[in-house]
Formats: sequence, C-alpha cells, structure tokens
Amino acid sequence: MNPIVIVFSTLGGLFLLFVVRLLSFTSISTEGEMAAATPWWIYVIYLALLFSVIMFVHSLLEEKRKEQKQIEEEGKEVLKMFERHRNSPTAENSDHVEEEWRRYLL
Repeated sequence: MNPIVIVFSTLGGLFLLFVVRLLSFTSISTEGEMAAATPWWIYVIYLALLFSVIMFVHSLLEEKRKEQKQIEEEGKEVLKMFERHRNSPTAENSDHVEEEWRRYLL
C-alpha cells in the first residue's frame, strides 16, 4: 500500500472530523460537557467515517492481492510458452511462436 495514500486519507478524515465538529456548534471545554452537548448524529457520522476508512484500506489490499495473482498467472503462461518453444523443433513452429510473442508484447 502506498504511504502517500494512507497519509492523505488520514488527513482527509481528520479534516472531515474538524468540519463536522465545527458544524455541530458544540463546546469543546471538557469531556463531560462535550459528550453531553454533542448530538447523536455526530457519533453516527464518526462511525460512518471510521467504517469508510476501514473499507477503503480493505479494498486497497484486496485490489493489490488480485493484481499480484494476475501477474503470477501471466508469468505462468509465459513460462509455459517458453517450455513449449524449448521442447518443440524451432523450424516447424517458428511462425506460431512469433504470433504468440506478438500477442504477449502488445
């Protein structure tokens, strides 16, 4: 996972928390007063923000796993093609091998 994405996501989340806090117009003097003066929907927004960050990180990790799996499968295909080319006579299959190489190179 890219550290820059994590930093900017965290900064964005903190900015959203700051904006929500400003929009709620609650006092921030002490913890007891703040908890009593905070509307219930602010806590729902905090939970939704936390959930969205967790899902964002989860989707990034899942995408990275899928990409790695695809790279491994393509590598296995290329290795199989090398194996076929090595085991077959080159004069008979040279046109077929060139077509396969063009497909992978494009």
